[in-house]
Amino acid sequence: MATIQFKGKVKTIYYTYQANRDYIQIPALNSKHCEMNAFRVHPKYGSYANSQLFPGILARLSKTIFGGKYLYLDQIPEGVTVDTSGFLAVVTITV
Repeated sequence: MATIQFKGKVKTIYYTYQANRDYIQIPALNSKHCEMNAFRVHPKYGSYANSQLFPGILARLSKTIFGGKYLYLDQIPEGVTVDTSGFLAVVTITV
């Protein structure tokens, strides 16, 4: 299974009329965030792993999974794990 991993700071949105929400801003994903050996043997992404199309594929994958620029910690999508035990949260996406 191919994984994408990045770190981000947990921030809080403060609302006056509802509960506060924690979120992490999603960076522009590229090959440094990916486990490239797993992507090279992946049945779907293997032929694109070393091409110039790979950053576009990662951008589309990020948009499909998260839907925007932020990962809200109260709505974590399937296939995504978040470790908030350290100063920076570690987000792991399993493809």
